[in-house]
Amino acid sequence: MKKVLLTLAMCWFTTLLMGQEILTIQTHTQQKADTLELKLVFDVAPGMHVYAPSSLNQSQGYIIMKLEIDSIPEGLKLLPDQQWPEPALAGGGEVYTGNEHMIICKLTGKAKRTPALIKGVLHYQACNEEMCYPPQEKAFSITLQKQSGKKPKK
Repeated sequence: MKKVLLTLAMCWFTTLLMGQEILTIQTHTQQKADTLELKLVFDVAPGMHVYAPSSLNQSQGYIIMKLEIDSIPEGLKLLPDQQWPEPALAGGGEVYTGNEHMIICKLTGKAKRTPALIKGVLHYQACNEEMCYPPQEKAFSITLQKQSGKKPKK
């Protein structure tokens, strides 16, 4: 009977925790000449961590964060190197905890039509000190608006 109650309590706790936002994302873009910077700022809920995309984590068999850009407007091309934030070492792995971690992707060119939509998914697995939860994904989208041709007044 104790095992059944313990199992039910663990399932209830997991369901409760999974109902909370473990990872939140904010998106920002910045146009610099013919380069568009896409910035994803993510926060990890207190008491949780996610594994950074590193060779150490891959060799340990951890499920690492992965960013996929699914939809890019015509006229833009995604550059291959993403800039990831510096992870912290914890428990034999490289992890992100806390707030304001920034991933930067760069695209070259200009969208042929605006408004235009960039869509993607951030894959991750959240863990606490006791257990890891099933892998999750967080979808995002950014609408690019027409850039005004006006130069700022001096």
